Amino acid sequence: MLETIQQAVKHHDQYQIEIKLDYELHANQKTLYQIATYFFVPQSLHITADTYPRQYFYRDAQSHIRLKTPSLNLREFTDGDLSPLRKIEALVHKKDWLSDLTCHDQIVTQMKLLSAMLKSALREHFNLIERRVAEVQATPHGKTHYLVHNLVDEFITEAAHVTQRYRALLADFNLPKVPPAVFTAFTFTDESLSILIEESAVEMFQIVDEYLKKTNREDYKLALSELTARETKYRKTRGYESILTEGGDNETYLYRASILKKYASSVLFLNTDVQPDGKYWKHLILSFAAGIAMIFATAVAFYFQYQYGNFTLPVFIALVIGYMFKDRIKELSRVIFDQRLEKYLFDRRTVIRTQDGQHRLGVLREKVRFIDERDVPLSVIRARNRDHITDLSNEGRGESIICYTKEIELHIKNQAEVLRGFPEISGVNDIFRFDVRHFLNKMAEPVQERLIIRDGNLMPQLCHKVYHVNLISRYKTVHPGINKENRHLRLILNQKGIRRIEEVPAL
Repeated sequence: MLETIQQAVKHHDQYQIEIKLDYELHANQKTLYQIATYFFVPQSLHITADTYPRQYFYRDAQSHIRLKTPSLNLREFTDGDLSPLRKIEALVHKKDWLSDLTCHDQIVTQMKLLSAMLKSALREHFNLIERRVAEVQATPHGKTHYLVHNLVDEFITEAAHVTQRYRALLADFNLPKVPPAVFTAFTFTDESLSILIEESAVEMFQIVDEYLKKTNREDYKLALSELTARETKYRKTRGYESILTEGGDNETYLYRASILKKYASSVLFLNTDVQPDGKYWKHLILSFAAGIAMIFATAVAFYFQYQYGNFTLPVFIALVIGYMFKDRIKELSRVIFDQRLEKYLFDRRTVIRTQDGQHRLGVLREKVRFIDERDVPLSVIRARNRDHITDLSNEGRGESIICYTKEIELHIKNQAEVLRGFPEISGVNDIFRFDVRHFLNKMAEPVQERLIIRDGNLMPQLCHKVYHVNLISRYKTVHPGINKENRHLRLILNQKGIRRIEEVPAL
């Protein structure tokens, strides 16, 4: 795997796949990445340049550019110098913080970072538990290792430490001169932390129930049950509406949890300005095409005027014919120039800036094209590894191939000044979501019935009708260094949406 580009793939919902790319940043140095994703689509889905023009693709695709969440482990939230919690404590201990507008903005930023970074730290903590469990299962006896117990203890202990320290700040913010925006940020973050701890405790409960030995299991389950009950009671006491109720629709809980998640992560999102790319080149192409057409029409007019004189019938006919051909020559020249320059031009250009729009951090260019198989790089064809069944299913005509290309250039000068108040940022996240609903229009019924004979009787059997769309991404780090890698995903689709996503190992 390329060290400078990391990929994570998941379902976003029934119809959308989410691909999260992490681009590494290098201090005071330009980084340039190119990603070309090839969609190999079965012919039976009738996805072609005519039925699926590029504006449809951009309507189905959605990108979010944000800073990569700074990384801390759980213990560092109360002990580490880079902890947002400790920075909030330091800011409110300043004598003049109540009258300092800059200090207010910094406090709100650190509150959002606290929630976002704790969510990321908990995710990394659970990932480590999964790795430790996998290591245990790989041993001959498969007994739960003490390292797993240690990680469960760490979660229970540090979750309590973080919430206690943050809630102790209520006395500093529940004062007459505290701006309403700052107090609101405190309560939003307070509720967000409580929900996050409770949901994580439920996930930990599932791990404990499945993997820990019986002698330890009940004690941990009791501790985690008490933790969730304590958080629910706390939110009730504070008047927060995010309470899960048995038998209810829990609409309010889900709504508030979603909004609070977006509120916390908003501190990491960047300002993006999407514009058409290459528009000046396109105007230049149109000018050249018009010039060539005008040369032809003028030459015809001059020639017939020279031969037959002005205001004669042959000159009149020549002018009409010249005008007719002028229009077609202009259009044909435009198409030829467009085709020649197409591989060098992009469709869209996104300028990436800080949230306040003051500092430019980079630029992202995108284009999408239907291409012939002969234009696909050989390494991508090898990664596709198409078999005879696939050829038969496409009646020997191959697959429709969509090439979606991104080129992103990043450059942050003086990160401490540009991203003031942030811990060191190691990268940028590009979250790409793609909606497959256009691909479902021509699909057959998702479940079909077939009969088999068993013990002299006909038995109906249900069969699931699926379609395979293969995505092969070709990642290229242009600067620093040159490195390439192909990664293969397979979308298993039916008429109702995404059935599953498979990661195909490299050959």
